[in-house]
Amino acid sequence: MNISAGVESGLQEEQRAVTGRLVIYEEAESTQDLAKSMALSGEPEGTAVMALDQTRGRGRVGRSWVTPRGKNVALSVILRPRLSPRDAVLLGLLASVAVAEAIEEMGVPEAQLKWPNDVLVYDRKVAGILSEGIVSGSRMDFLIVGIGLNVNSTESDFPSDLRTPATSLLMCTGREWDLPEVARSILKHFAVLYDRVKSEGCGIVPPLWERRWRDRGKQLAHEGMVGIGKGLDADGALVLEQSNGSVVRINCGDVLPA
Repeated sequence: MNISAGVESGLQEEQRAVTGRLVIYEEAESTQDLAKSMALSGEPEGTAVMALDQTRGRGRVGRSWVTPRGKNVALSVILRPRLSPRDAVLLGLLASVAVAEAIEEMGVPEAQLKWPNDVLVYDRKVAGILSEGIVSGSRMDFLIVGIGLNVNSTESDFPSDLRTPATSLLMCTGREWDLPEVARSILKHFAVLYDRVKSEGCGIVPPLWERRWRDRGKQLAHEGMVGIGKGLDADGALVLEQSNGSVVRINCGDVLPA
């Protein structure tokens, strides 16, 4: 297997995951970059890459993702879906549902979702999703779904300038967790949901996501515009209804309570 030279310490262990191989590194700059390199080298769908210490993790729109050593799950999964590129966002939304299911199974109450990529507990962010694809013409070569989950972090581990206050499994449940065990649980839930997409189609994703959406029916603001959150359309865009009755689709950017 061809691994990027950007890894700063070697392969710690390699295990079987439900979706395929789970490759675990003691330290890496970015699991997204590692997974992309592996996918370009022909690594099959389902392989997941995890780092116990991620030194240059990234979130959406260029933000960084804090992953202190041994504290959080930094996980990236290689997918080769037979979908159009515009449908790729649905798999990121699906991953957020899988994370919510997994942490509830671990004893976290009522995990909710915030568009487009946040998993919340008591209105505090516990996880985020980052999807990055490689496209050839109208076909998607592969998609890397990155999952960052705060696991054993405490309040002092988080930067003070976070847009949404953060929490962790430790803070929610009062116990520490084994990181590979948590990663395997997420992969198990994601595999079940992804198999459903492959057999039933992407139409299952919006209703699954909306059941956990925190902001349904609330007034939301996006780039100076205010509307009522109605749900997702078929390709994962957020639908807002303005006071004049017009409907607006939001494809990117932050959507906040008005």
